[in-house]
Amino acid sequence: MKRSVFVILTTVFVLSASVSLCHAQTDRTVTNTSKKGSLVVWPLIRGGTADTMINLSNDYYESVKVKCVYRFPSSCARTEWTFTLQPNQPVSWMASTGKGPDGKAVPHTGVQPSPLAPRTLAELKCWAVDSAGTQQIAWNWLSGSAVVGEAHDRRWEYSAWRFAVNSATTGVAAGLPGEMLLTGDSGNYDACPTGLLFNFLKQSQKVSGVFPAGTVDNRLALVPCRERLAGNLDTIVYTKLVRRSEKGKTLSTASVCVGCDDITTQWFYQSLAGPKVHLVAGADNPFTHMSTRSGTIYVHGRKQAACAGSVGSPLLGVMSMRLYSDDGPVVGVAPTAIGPGQAYIRNANDVNTTTPVSITW
Repeated sequence: MKRSVFVILTTVFVLSASVSLCHAQTDRTVTNTSKKGSLVVWPLIRGGTADTMINLSNDYYESVKVKCVYRFPSSCARTEWTFTLQPNQPVSWMASTGKGPDGKAVPHTGVQPSPLAPRTLAELKCWAVDSAGTQQIAWNWLSGSAVVGEAHDRRWEYSAWRFAVNSATTGVAAGLPGEMLLTGDSGNYDACPTGLLFNFLKQSQKVSGVFPAGTVDNRLALVPCRERLAGNLDTIVYTKLVRRSEKGKTLSTASVCVGCDDITTQWFYQSLAGPKVHLVAGADNPFTHMSTRSGTIYVHGRKQAACAGSVGSPLLGVMSMRLYSDDGPVVGVAPTAIGPGQAYIRNANDVNTTTPVSITW
């Protein structure tokens, strides 16, 4: 029986010069996957037999109330709950049950996480709130990760994105109730990156429905940074996937529509050889037809008519690489981040508008 090795590719933010309304983008703080934050985002959670173990920690000497929301790519549906983490307390739960890996209730005060149905894909966000649960607060002591299950009892782990609030005082209000501004300036949360850069091995195509030994299936999960969690209509982003080869050349470009709306499920977690990777008419898939063994993917969110209702929001994501072989270990590398942040929504000309990137709840 063939087994799979799952590798998380390192995510690197692209250094790019971009115009800001008031400040240079380089003056803004940017989210990454190694700091502690007041908001934690997991781009990919899976329920069912291919389960996900979620880890969340409060690394502070006082307790904190935390609000969490699962968001689904289908019709923008959501499930939310609130609980209290005790001082210096880590907790873990399985997505399929909402209980700990041992089957017992998660040791905290409040509502238990809701179980996810089999074959469910979701994004998860958790953030610190005040005692009433109505105002988000600065609490730069949260961190998290996820261990994602796959077929053949294989698992891979990634570190969640962490957004710190630019305030020296733990527990103070961070903006207006129900609106988290991801602008990277004083009193607000870190900005999202302008772009993402993924390393990958040459994508393989299935032969008779299977991947032969020694071939690779890359899977990419992307979510918009801008979200309206309380509504049924959310952000759609036209996403350019620019491929570069080992020779340093920029090759053919693919694109996808990322996000959700109340009518159509948008691309969320997909093999790069999948049908939802849009190509120029008549072009070969740019991730399977390449002359070098490895390359990079530059991911950039845009506003474009090709995705109806799209806005120029930045994106977050995670990538796994399934290397098919007879056997082998599971290897993972946590993403790293460098470069400036995108504080404002971009227009069709990829220029900043007056609308800040935000999460409303």
